[in-house]
Amino acid sequence: MSDLKTVKELMVEITEYPHIAYWMSVRDAIAMIHSSSDETSGLGDHHMVLVFDEKYQLKGVLTLKNLLTGIEPKFLRKDKTSPYEGLKDKDRASLSALVEGTFSMKCKEEARKQVSEVMVPTHATVEVNDSVEKAAFVMLQADVTLIPVMDGEKIAGVLRLSDIFNELTKIVLE
Repeated sequence: MSDLKTVKELMVEITEYPHIAYWMSVRDAIAMIHSSSDETSGLGDHHMVLVFDEKYQLKGVLTLKNLLTGIEPKFLRKDKTSPYEGLKDKDRASLSALVEGTFSMKCKEEARKQVSEVMVPTHATVEVNDSVEKAAFVMLQADVTLIPVMDGEKIAGVLRLSDIFNELTKIVLE
């Protein structure tokens, strides 16, 4: 059996992970994801953006889904006042709003809002000296694919589920 690493050995340093202030726009976060993209897949290793407050305390994360939801035009959202349920055959005329450029224009308008409106707050963390097994347990219980790594009161980095998967499945493959 191989010796499993600590969280510190697997984490991505905070300086190496995309992060943004909570008052910045959704557009800024999208630009950040694109700037860390690789040319082959269109996305790099970082599929989330960390969100910080003015004291550099972690407030939350932005996933790709959060960002897409953040730019979704209000007229397409399903909520109590507008229960959009998809287009029915008789509603094909509704597509004209999408075809005529309204969709693009509304996405750009929505992208102006602050990332704090669409981020997901972070509730679970691990410490730098925690075991990978503990980190896996915490991540599975919290149902997250990225977890902040703390060094006392300061954030040191993040740990991705893919890195934990790669480390823990070595046991199975031995």
